[in-house]
Amino acid sequence: MNAGFFKRAFSSLIDITIVLAVVAATFYIAGRSILRNQISNFDIIFTAYNEVIDAYNSDYDAATEEFNVQMDIADGDTDLEALASQVYQARVQIINDQNLIDIEPYNRSLTRYFMNNIYYFSIGFLILIAIYTVAFNGKTLGRRVMNIALDGPVNPVSVFFHDVILKYFFVILVFMVSVYIGLLLLALSIIIDIVLISFTKNKTTLRDVLLRMTVSNKNYWK
Repeated sequence: MNAGFFKRAFSSLIDITIVLAVVAATFYIAGRSILRNQISNFDIIFTAYNEVIDAYNSDYDAATEEFNVQMDIADGDTDLEALASQVYQARVQIINDQNLIDIEPYNRSLTRYFMNNIYYFSIGFLILIAIYTVAFNGKTLGRRVMNIALDGPVNPVSVFFHDVILKYFFVILVFMVSVYIGLLLLALSIIIDIVLISFTKNKTTLRDVLLRMTVSNKNYWK
């Protein structure tokens, strides 16, 4: 009997968590320092940037607090409430404009650093998930915990295409270009999987059909 969507989803979640934990560990142990060293005077820039953000948050909180005080004073008077809202919006606009000016000197360097972080996690995830799934020939910890297994022409090449290329590669590739579009593509792929697994006779996804494979229930713990 082929496995349903939730067993497949939870097995993938377990595997993703394991791989991301390893990538995160390498990032905090060495990757972060390597990426920061690529930015000249990173510590000075990052400290100054955080000071700007702290000042922005402080000004914004002060404006919000003053607005709340004025609204209490208005006590339901619509004219006073409208005036307080107008003053608040004007003040927030000034704060936002000033913040854009203040962070401009740091934008290029820090944008490069944060984009490198995204590339590090994305590429690291693809490399490790490929090694992980191929090394276990598809019998990952997630599948073992959820008692499911790949059936069909299971070999390192088919596992690589099924569990890496057709499952994660294109989503990660788009994610590296645009985080928001990547998240939308991920959501779309999940919806397609839900529909296909729930409403097809053999509970197969597109990658299953293309590679002539299925994901079936299997008891690893007998």
